Amino acid sequence: MRASNRLARIELLSLGYDDVWLKPHTARNDMVYCQDKKYLATDLWNLFDGICFGKHRPFFIQIKTNNWAAEKPIKDFLKTHYVDVIVINVTNRLKACKGKYKVFMREYR
Repeated sequence: MRASNRLARIELLSLGYDDVWLKPHTARNDMVYCQDKKYLATDLWNLFDGICFGKHRPFFIQIKTNNWAAEKPIKDFLKTHYVDVIVINVTNRLKACKGKYKVFMREYR
């Protein structure tokens, strides 16, 4: 995970994104408070690994290794929260990778 986060961070910075912050995964969870409930989260809203800024606005980041993140939870989140999301896949399994880890990105709005 640290290696894929490092590659993702380097890629984001090279593309002009700034102030990249990745939430560390620890044994402790954060409490998230809502109008009608509260819950524990290991990631930001149990969905995102961090935040960065690009094009003068914040982007929420989800990083996966060797797979794309499921679209449904992201699209469901975007129905009620009007934010921008970057999903990153760090993999060496695609033909384009030729055995080396590469970073692939998708944006959702």
